[in-house]
Amino acid sequence: MTPEDQDLVTIVIINYNYAAYLATAIDSALAQDHPAIQTVVVDDGSSDGSRHIIESYGSAVEALYCPNRGHSAALNTGYARARGNAVLFLDADDLLHPTCISTALRNLMPGDVKIQFQLETIDPQGVSQAMAFPYFSAAFTPAEVRRQSLLSGWYAWTVSTGNLYRRQYLDAVLPLDDTKIYRSPDGYLNKLAPLFGNVRSLAVPLGAYRVHGRNQWASAAGAWDIAAAVRWLRFESALEDAFLRVAAHRGIAVRRPLLSSFHQLESRILVLRFATDRPLPDDSRRKAIAAALNWLLLLRTDGWAGGIGRLSWLLFLAFAPRDMALAQMRVARAQSGRSLFWRRAVNWTRRL
Repeated sequence: MTPEDQDLVTIVIINYNYAAYLATAIDSALAQDHPAIQTVVVDDGSSDGSRHIIESYGSAVEALYCPNRGHSAALNTGYARARGNAVLFLDADDLLHPTCISTALRNLMPGDVKIQFQLETIDPQGVSQAMAFPYFSAAFTPAEVRRQSLLSGWYAWTVSTGNLYRRQYLDAVLPLDDTKIYRSPDGYLNKLAPLFGNVRSLAVPLGAYRVHGRNQWASAAGAWDIAAAVRWLRFESALEDAFLRVAAHRGIAVRRPLLSSFHQLESRILVLRFATDRPLPDDSRRKAIAAALNWLLLLRTDGWAGGIGRLSWLLFLAFAPRDMALAQMRVARAQSGRSLFWRRAVNWTRRL
């Protein structure tokens, strides 16, 4: 890295058939008030006119056109071109606020391997849904992130667009093996980060996450499907194996077996009740509830009162009539269009 690259931040925009949103993402990268930005756009074999949009920016962006191999391969390709001392991977359907990079850099401390921040939720037209996520309390310090991580391999992190990584960390874990980490590479990068240094969290939205019906992670009201929980559990097993392997290689003691996270517990119960395809064939509601009690007693990411509130939700999912449990899941966990009741209920448990 040359001296002039010390203040350089690379924004890697990864696109696959998101022509409808791509220009907004690129514009948001180019509009950053930080003076040294390298913008790399990786097109993963799009067939929707994305190339024409990218080419319209000329030399303002560094364009890379690849055959369609998936998100992880595209991330590897973009990172190979990155020159910055810090890197942000921006999904082409999302956007950054103009002060995103400068604000993140001001808060990045020695020993941090990444800084994560909230994202607004917007609809396909860019209208805010007044649902910034994730929730970061004042107690969610780097030490608390590490505690939760070493117990469960999990902590509250945001999706790809909401993370600025130090290059030293990315050099240690990239390129990804895209045959194993075949989707959601941000899950891999975020899960392993506490094994390499501090993770710092900013409780302020510095970008926006667009919910439009094709998202890997989020759903709109009423659109959630049990297949999403099956996919998540299956992929989480691959991430957990990687976490344990890297922890052992670095000589870091972690709990064995890892505690289940709240998200994992929720997915386990839903799969047991509503799915025929079960990634954990020996699982049962009894085992899931026992794991939930362990989560409450040993991990307790939301404090006692908030933890009991979330345990009550898991018990409802496990034992309520099937139609009632499924209907409430679809409105409670939607990332856009969540009902006023569930917004207030979630905010209430966070304040406890």
